[in-house]
Amino acid sequence: MLPLLLAIIASGIAQILTDPRITKRFIKKSLLALLVYSVHVGIGMAVALWLLPLGPPAAAGMTIAMLGWIGLGGLGLIRFAPRLREPPAFLLHFGIADAVCLVAIAAGLLMAVTATPA
Repeated sequence: MLPLLLAIIASGIAQILTDPRITKRFIKKSLLALLVYSVHVGIGMAVALWLLPLGPPAAAGMTIAMLGWIGLGGLGLIRFAPRLREPPAFLLHFGIADAVCLVAIAAGLLMAVTATPA
């Protein structure tokens, strides 16, 4: 797993250094987007840690909620992070993908909160 991660990092650095489309401004905006995404995931993790002491029944609900939360954050990255290619148009506006993520969050949290402690 570690060699794969190192290969991905090396590939990204090689592209940053050789691609003329990637400017300092592009890199700064990308880092800001990743910082915002990191805060987004951190908030989700804080909620998960708050609800997980409810036991294994709550874990399934929190897993579903976290997948929805990370998906919603991914959609935010697609919309606001700088990019070299345009994503599909349906991802650039609120729509089905957002609704699926929000339903997953709501259903997962409902499962986690209403779970009876083991």
